[in-house]
Amino acid sequence: MNIILQIYLEHKDDVIRNIEIDSEKSLEELHYEIIKSLNLNKHEMASFYIIDEEFNLLKEIPLFKIDEKEFESCEMKEISIASMFPTVNSQLIYVYDFMKMWRFLVTYITKSENNKDQLNVIYQVGKMPVNETEIYFKSNNDINENRDELEDEYY
Repeated sequence: MNIILQIYLEHKDDVIRNIEIDSEKSLEELHYEIIKSLNLNKHEMASFYIIDEEFNLLKEIPLFKIDEKEFESCEMKEISIASMFPTVNSQLIYVYDFMKMWRFLVTYITKSENNKDQLNVIYQVGKMPVNETEIYFKSNNDINENRDELEDEYY
């Protein structure tokens, strides 16, 4: 089954890619598709992270294990996309290039009717910026709190 994942860069400028991919492929294959769709260097390190509702990083899924003694961690190639995105709105954080710390929110947005075994970028907005910025994803709770503060200030 193919699914559509939205890749959203944490940055002041919108950089978005919607990628259609077979959910039985590995996270490693998704990693390379993200790199290709954003025209990034394929030789940089990256990891996916399981997150909570507040976007706290809970568990790392690295491209490959650095420490062979670390048994808890699985590599990207060992994990299917379907296992990490079981339902619509499932999310992971993808961190690319640990020197610049580019962070992307990866969200399962819908199933695809297309059954072809091909990767497709079906929607794109923006280009990768040259410099990283400090912007952090916020949970709905944070957004609602800020909205309440603004309402109190103006009403």
